Amino acid sequence: MKITFLGTGTSIGVPAIGCSCTVCVSADSRNKRRRASLYVEAAGLHMIIDTPPDFRDQVLTFKVPRVDALLYTHSHTDHIVGFDDIRRFNVIQKQAIPVYGSAATLGDLTRIFPYVIRQAPSGVTYPRVELRPIAGPFRIGEVAVEPIPVEHADLPTIGFRLQAEGHAVAYVPDCHAMDEATIRSLTGLDVMILDALRPEFHPTHFNLAESIAILQRIGARRSFITHIGHQMSHEQAQQALSTGMTVPHDGLTINL
Repeated sequence: MKITFLGTGTSIGVPAIGCSCTVCVSADSRNKRRRASLYVEAAGLHMIIDTPPDFRDQVLTFKVPRVDALLYTHSHTDHIVGFDDIRRFNVIQKQAIPVYGSAATLGDLTRIFPYVIRQAPSGVTYPRVELRPIAGPFRIGEVAVEPIPVEHADLPTIGFRLQAEGHAVAYVPDCHAMDEATIRSLTGLDVMILDALRPEFHPTHFNLAESIAILQRIGARRSFITHIGHQMSHEQAQQALSTGMTVPHDGLTINL
């Protein structure tokens, strides 16, 4: 199993438009953050979690060769609006691509991109997908996938636990609360990736201290934060983390 952070930034990205704070003007490439997305290679499959506005740039920069499945955490703009670029993979692969998400998320996807359920006119390319609402744990080939229900803003939101080839990874990029049952379910992980927006409180995201506390309770072999804002630099965040926790950068690849 291999995971690549295609994007590690919050909804506005880093640098933020019109901002001259020390992080936004930093020369450190690790402080340049596209919107959050994860690329997972496992059991011969190539899977993407969320397609943000930067999706085209992400797959070109980090050389994603194909997409066998799309998984969506929720339907906020910064997680879905790159969806249309999936049509290039349809052309390359000559097949429809399965798309997994809650019924509410897939409903929003078809409302925002209504043409995905229509036949493309001759000479026009539309994304060709098979919408597969999530009702519980499921499999994508030899990859076992478990949805992780979490609280985030006003939309039904999930993370994902993926298990294959003797390894387990969980990804929760948007979250401000996680109940006890969910925390207990996240045992035995090789990698846990969790929302940590900024040092200060935020009503819809874990702040850095909250994320650290949850990651310590989960106790994965390796822990990472994501969905990072411009309120903290890569180095500042890393210094605050506990042993075994890492601040990723866009393009970081973890081989398991």
